Amino acid sequence: MDLRHVRYFLAVVDTGSTARAAQQVHVAQPSLSRQLRTLEASLQVQLFQRAGGRLRLSTAGRRFLPVARDLVARADSASSLLRALADGEPPRLTIAAPPATVADVIAPYVASAGPDGPLTDAVEARGEAPYAALARGADMAVSSSPPPSGLTTRTVGHPPLWVYAPEDHPWHRDTGRTTVDLAELLAQPLLLLPVAEYGTRRILDRAAEEANLGYSEVFETTTPPLAQALAAAGHGVAVASEDQRHAIEPLRLRGPDGSPLTMTLTAAWEPTHYAADHLAAFAEGLAAYCESAYPPHR
Repeated sequence: MDLRHVRYFLAVVDTGSTARAAQQVHVAQPSLSRQLRTLEASLQVQLFQRAGGRLRLSTAGRRFLPVARDLVARADSASSLLRALADGEPPRLTIAAPPATVADVIAPYVASAGPDGPLTDAVEARGEAPYAALARGADMAVSSSPPPSGLTTRTVGHPPLWVYAPEDHPWHRDTGRTTVDLAELLAQPLLLLPVAEYGTRRILDRAAEEANLGYSEVFETTTPPLAQALAAAGHGVAVASEDQRHAIEPLRLRGPDGSPLTMTLTAAWEPTHYAADHLAAFAEGLAAYCESAYPPHR
């Protein structure tokens, strides 16, 4: 399949006729019509229904349209990227990560890096989905789920699991208190996130299992900000890795051995990535940011 033919196909769709499309792409109309038929032959489908001198997208053409736009967009992005690299400009990076990691780690790091830092975009994905996003064009994945084999990886941080209790909770009346033990936490009515999508829940479940402890009462909510909001409203105690969103001071959670429970964030990328050096530098920057934002003693 010739990408030039795909561009002709899109031009016909966007302009509504082969005559106008030919003018747009600067080729003769008979030549453009032949190229369209060549594209159809290569795909072994009819992209247009031809009747009365008019073209309408066929069912196959409608299915192919978003694919064609994606192909052209990726090709244009690749060309722009390679020209920028040839000119010595740093690449634009797309990072796939959970929403909380984007908000609490990636975005603050990008802000702290200033104008000389990388020009970065993000794709929000939970659980193992950031790694799958690498196959769809993301340059780097950051997740608390274990990375698949074959990727270059860098541990970038160990954000703590925070406990968010209502403002009038007895824990907050204990002056100087900064931590909560697992056993006393599990005796509370808890606001937790689904285990399938959130590393914080998997860590908490594993810690409870190791300590042979169970939950007394659990209400599940699918979004971390709402878990914090429900805690602020007095509906229970939330456990999340997200930074503070409301006027309640977070407490660190201690595991069965007395050490703080944390999650491990890992950055991963393809070892043959054209910008592997830039990705490694980005991961180092994230690690430095996490070390300052989440020191072990906090």
